[in-house]
Amino acid sequence: MNSLGVVRRLMLLIVVVGFFQIPSITLASTATDPSEGSLALIRKNGVLKVGVAVNAPWVFRDSNGQWSGLEIDLLRQFAQDMGWKLDLVPATWQSAIENLRAHRFDILASGLSITPQRALLLKFSHPYGDYALGLVVNKQAIGADDVTKLQAGSSHRIGVLSGTVTAATTKDYFGQSKIVEIQDETQAIKDVRDGKLDGLMAEEPVPTALEKTYPDQLRKLDVQTYGRTAHGFAVRRNDGDLLDVVNAWLIYQQASGWLRSREDFWIHHPDWVQLTQ
Repeated sequence: MNSLGVVRRLMLLIVVVGFFQIPSITLASTATDPSEGSLALIRKNGVLKVGVAVNAPWVFRDSNGQWSGLEIDLLRQFAQDMGWKLDLVPATWQSAIENLRAHRFDILASGLSITPQRALLLKFSHPYGDYALGLVVNKQAIGADDVTKLQAGSSHRIGVLSGTVTAATTKDYFGQSKIVEIQDETQAIKDVRDGKLDGLMAEEPVPTALEKTYPDQLRKLDVQTYGRTAHGFAVRRNDGDLLDVVNAWLIYQQASGWLRSREDFWIHHPDWVQLTQ
């Protein structure tokens, strides 16, 4: 075989080899790495990290300093059902959403109201409940029919959990009165009883439970027309696979009746108030 034939054969071999190699290189570059995403890491490490911000009775520390509440019950059962260890990471309402987006935890749980504005930053689970707004006041400070006075403007001090949808609504209706944004709702309950705050705006069941627990000191004023919000868990926007698992679990436990039993305990009975003292 002359040298020209050898060169032609080598060139043909290079072309054939290249033909078979190029698709494999292209496929490798576009394939999704199965190790990416929070769900893959949770399954690999066996740990579910959840950011929790205080918002009783959904999330709070009891008198022994232990995390308690409706969402804590749900999270513990969810982690148990999935065979994962639960790691609760303390957060604040001011930083919780940004901390989630910064990968400091996998899920945010804080009695979080679902809103379209927040959905620009997060993905929400199916709602597990919806709750009306309520106002509980110190009997000595505010009368039973003083809602109109608060709307018109007064010197009364109304507390509300900072950074929440409830805080924004309170400012809309009572913006002419003195709105005190609080960080610790448990302390605010004590302050309303002691007269340091004249009232506390919060989602039900908080106002009803406080009125039943301290009938000689507190009364509830009807502000249900101010609004109602749905609560859910939140994940990062690129964690749709994790959200699918959370939603499937919520559907499963709603159908089983277990979720309803926990909501009955935390939402429809005032016993949880004593756990915060």
